[in-house]
Amino acid sequence: MQGDTDRPRGVAALTRLRSLNWMLSMTAQDLYFDSIKEHRGSYFVEYRPPSNGCSFAILTITFLGSLDSAKVIQSMETELAFWLSRYPIPLMVFGYDEAHNPIAPRKADETCLVGWIAPGGGDANLSWNLNDLSNHLDSAPAHPDWRTIYSDIPFRTGDQIKEHALRRLREQRKGFLVLKLALSMWLAVIPATFAIAEFLGPQWLGAIVLAYSLWKAWRVARELWGHSTPSPSASASREKQRKMDHYFYHCERNPGGFARLVLENFDADARERTRIEAAQIAANSQLK
Repeated sequence: MQGDTDRPRGVAALTRLRSLNWMLSMTAQDLYFDSIKEHRGSYFVEYRPPSNGCSFAILTITFLGSLDSAKVIQSMETELAFWLSRYPIPLMVFGYDEAHNPIAPRKADETCLVGWIAPGGGDANLSWNLNDLSNHLDSAPAHPDWRTIYSDIPFRTGDQIKEHALRRLREQRKGFLVLKLALSMWLAVIPATFAIAEFLGPQWLGAIVLAYSLWKAWRVARELWGHSTPSPSASASREKQRKMDHYFYHCERNPGGFARLVLENFDADARERTRIEAAQIAANSQLK
């Protein structure tokens, strides 16, 4: 069970490390714009400008509650036209439900709506075929002025993000150093000090150290024979371990049921995070 518990922590640490490496690989010319989140009532959207050499933006639409294919299609097409008129950059639109599952309102292989402004500032073109956007980008390569197009969106340069990553690395190294010093004091310096004090110190100091050692041995003996009253934290820890052993026993007997339970919990957690995010976006929209 300990290995299963440590695995998510290891994955999180690896993700943070990759994020720091990605930040450190940036150049001064890279621009990274903030995303825009807006609430529409039955759904909310997040617009992500291009970054890291990408030539198109991404719009995600998260639908709340029950889904209707016709309304999903209409909302995706309406949002695409709106954002293209606001920022004339090729756009990919994705739809998700509350659990962040991708939505394919037309066909199973059509989960993405794409669109672009025709050369010369014409009307917006849209397509449910991703290859159409690829063909457009190949035939009409553009080198827009991102600072001008997204003048109303805050951004950071590659140097700024790299400096932030280096500052985080320095803070982590300081934290590891403090942890090592604390462990060294507890596991090495303090026991060595007790031993030296008992051997070289005055007789009364040796007696105190001996009394402390006998007191600890007495406490352990009482716990072994069940004569001690456990502290509230110890009782809670034992109860937690008892439940973990009980759950593990039943999960081993029914792995299929356990897998379904895990998926249900993941789905419920994803929906709850979506509802919280939707509420935050709605509150921020009212403040503007």
